[in-house]
Amino acid sequence: MRSLFIGAPGEVVLREVEKPSPKKGEILIEMRSCGVCGTDLEKIRGEAATPPVLGHEVVGEVAELGRGVRGIQTGDRVFTHHHAPCYECELCRRGEYTMCAEFPRHNINPGGFSEYYVVPAWNVSRGAVLPLPDSVSFEEGSFIEPLGCCIRGLSKVNAMNFMSAIIYGAGPVGLTHLMLLQHYGYTNVAVGDLSEYRLSFASRLGAKIFRPGGAGQKQKNAGSALDGVAPELAIVATGSPAALIDAMKTVSPGGRVLLFGAPPRGSTVSLDLSRYFLRGIAVQASYSTSEKETTLAVRMLESGAIDLTKLITHRFRLEEAPQAFRVAGEQKCIKAVVNG
Repeated sequence: MRSLFIGAPGEVVLREVEKPSPKKGEILIEMRSCGVCGTDLEKIRGEAATPPVLGHEVVGEVAELGRGVRGIQTGDRVFTHHHAPCYECELCRRGEYTMCAEFPRHNINPGGFSEYYVVPAWNVSRGAVLPLPDSVSFEEGSFIEPLGCCIRGLSKVNAMNFMSAIIYGAGPVGLTHLMLLQHYGYTNVAVGDLSEYRLSFASRLGAKIFRPGGAGQKQKNAGSALDGVAPELAIVATGSPAALIDAMKTVSPGGRVLLFGAPPRGSTVSLDLSRYFLRGIAVQASYSTSEKETTLAVRMLESGAIDLTKLITHRFRLEEAPQAFRVAGEQKCIKAVVNG
């Protein structure tokens, strides 16, 4: 079977590998749709701190069951989360599931950009395989994981308590945050990016726009993005340290900053701590998602509350996956999806 792997720096390669067989407690999945995530792009550039497995925004059909698997049948349409916590440690008891030491240790094999992949018994036994409702297409299902990540991030900053927000980054997750905030009732949201293509896309989705670092009459910067209203919430949906600093300067006193985009390893910032102390700024990082949020994401997609397929600008077959990565790395793509 064919599977995608990291090749030379900045490149991916399709290889013929042996089709895996599920062992006891495992499930073999035939891939149907897998989204190209920003962390996948970071991995091929050697910038990611997460495991070098490509493809986690993935859904498919159950092809084969390992011995002892119950409650799942061949042919089932499913979302398969690539990580799962223990649900027993102190961090899990506090609800910090993605901080559990076991969370990143278990992954699908060989990855989501494969004709078939195995879900480990650890994940299966901890509820990381969710049924995909018939009304939710496979392409919609590929958004369950990133939508769950955004739901978790917004819950960590109590987004429902605010009314105005700015978002740094008009890529897939930045625009997913935009659509979620609109679903939550926000009417005053601005999105910033360096790409005119992405800013135009954000504008069509109903966002005000700004250009980070912009100056002059024709370029709104973050501080003026909401027409004189200081945002109560700032979402940094990019790994840029400069965006984080700008967000902390722009958000209103007592406001919240969500650090959502993964900064490159070794990133540092210089802060005047007294300034942020006196303004009462809170910065909250959010990493990944748990089944608490992926279950909510499935329900949200099933109800039609949010239609993330609007973000898909490019579609590819598995044999075209290297091209999908090239396109996804450009600034004239929002979301690239690989279909099996």
